[in-house]
Amino acid sequence: MYLTRLSSILYQILNKALNYSLKKKDEKRFIYSRLELYWFTTAFMVTNIKDQFYTMAKTNDFDLCKQYVMNYIQSNKKILNHCQFELTKQEQQFQICPIKELSFEQIEHRLKELVDRERKYLSKRNSDKLIKLKDDISEKQLLTTISTSSVMNLLIIYH
Repeated sequence: MYLTRLSSILYQILNKALNYSLKKKDEKRFIYSRLELYWFTTAFMVTNIKDQFYTMAKTNDFDLCKQYVMNYIQSNKKILNHCQFELTKQEQQFQICPIKELSFEQIEHRLKELVDRERKYLSKRNSDKLIKLKDDISEKQLLTTISTSSVMNLLIIYH
């Protein structure tokens, strides 16, 4: 996750994405908290859905699935409402934010673009790693098959 990068590297990325140099501590804190909420909401939606529905798919009990989905929806509503509340609260605090060179809409747009770009990058990188892992496993299985087959052929020849 790019939010775990060293702060100096993260702020270089943010400076470039915003086309603005974050110098003051309160500017950095404000932007980082917005970015963190955007990242959390998108990451939560993607990872939670995948893991939770895989578990649910293991049963054929309709009532259990229905109950699970209803609880899942309610839980997500609470979390997303909290994130929306935090975003709105920050938006209201923006009136006193020291970043006067950029409008709130510009900041929002650029942070959303950054999060989208990073998620696409991470998705592609993870996909590439998964393909490489599958290829490595296939290669090992093939080598095992070939070596086992060669040994068996040698045993047949010499007997």
